[in-house]
Amino acid sequence: MRIVCITDLHGDPKALDRILAHAGPTDVVLLGGDITNFGTPNAAEFLVQQAQQHCPTVLTVAGNCDSQAIDERLASLGVSLFGRGVMHQQVGFCGVSAMPPWTGTMYELSEDEIGRALWVGRQQLTQPRWEVVLSHPPPRDTLLDRTRGGQHVGSRAVRQFIEQAQPALLLCGHIHESRGVDRLGASILVNCGPAFAGQYAVAELDSQVHVDLREAGSAE
Repeated sequence: MRIVCITDLHGDPKALDRILAHAGPTDVVLLGGDITNFGTPNAAEFLVQQAQQHCPTVLTVAGNCDSQAIDERLASLGVSLFGRGVMHQQVGFCGVSAMPPWTGTMYELSEDEIGRALWVGRQQLTQPRWEVVLSHPPPRDTLLDRTRGGQHVGSRAVRQFIEQAQPALLLCGHIHESRGVDRLGASILVNCGPAFAGQYAVAELDSQVHVDLREAGSAE
């Protein structure tokens, strides 16, 4: 299975077009939060439909710059992974939206809510060959959650889930400056980078998991 993961688009349809054209044919497109930049549910739906024109199977979570209303729209469209498990072929997907508490002015969830959503989603999977987690926030205290100031600001609940569940792959975003690949036990962790800058990730699941960080370039 070939998966294209796009996070932190921040409402840029031109960047989405560039990435989808650059990525080529794929089996699944994941939109990993901050689909909009404090936008509306209609704006999020427009971007989901844009991605579906490239690949019919689009799965999503919302980010801290989205909203609960956007999460509800994603659920109504049947594309949400927030607290939900979805089987596609032999791959099981689950996910979580938002971010851990920070300022109280964005889309934030408690660590308990984050952890509960992940476990509820995982319980809905039926004997997957591979488990893939789509989380807007990265796991705490990894290479993927460090701010420019060097602080680790990821989710403790996401880290705990990864340590216990050991999915094959976690795809995340949120911390733009910490794009990269890390591991927790047997799990491969990927911060895909900001899509508005043309950055994304491709994962190939066959006999093993292969991950490639790619860049479609930015607007002229």
